[in-house]
Amino acid sequence: MERSRKMILESAKELFLESGFKETTITMISKKAGFGYGTAYSHFPKGKEEIFLIIMDEVMSEFYSIANAKYTVKSKEEAFAFVQKIVEDFLTLAIKHQKILTVFHEALGLSPIIQNNWDHFIERFLKRIAQNVELAIEKGLARNPDFDPEVVAAILLYTGEKYLWEVALNKTHKDCLTIARNIAQMYAEGLYK
Repeated sequence: MERSRKMILESAKELFLESGFKETTITMISKKAGFGYGTAYSHFPKGKEEIFLIIMDEVMSEFYSIANAKYTVKSKEEAFAFVQKIVEDFLTLAIKHQKILTVFHEALGLSPIIQNNWDHFIERFLKRIAQNVELAIEKGLARNPDFDPEVVAAILLYTGEKYLWEVALNKTHKDCLTIARNIAQMYAEGLYK
């Protein structure tokens, strides 16, 4: 049972990378794995979206591990170094997983289930960054104690997300360090005294 599930996932990943999300079907996945159509659905009742999200879980867990880095910043300089490292690590992962992220980007526009999963992922990051902003405000490190942590967090997150996709889709000539340094500097200079 576990062996057939694993074979289906491996076959699906190959097909998604070869053909993209839209063109890959459960029939293709089943055939490549050497099983009947019903076997794939018995393991994955929600079809190719469920299979694809399981494949993406491994990739997303790497991003989550970066986001969960302990934030103990005590100064603007530490904030700059911390954010630069986080952004650079994210962009490096975008390069490492470029092929599957390209398929994921395609799937976002085709599947409400996958879009919802991405929205949840982004919301989780937004909350994590907002906690860091709240911490800076509580410690008296913020330029303005009235900053809204969610708004400040969104500025960092959505800028980072934009470049994550530009890197993953090979739509920028900028290197990861340059992008990370600029984002970190804008964040640290804007938020911290």
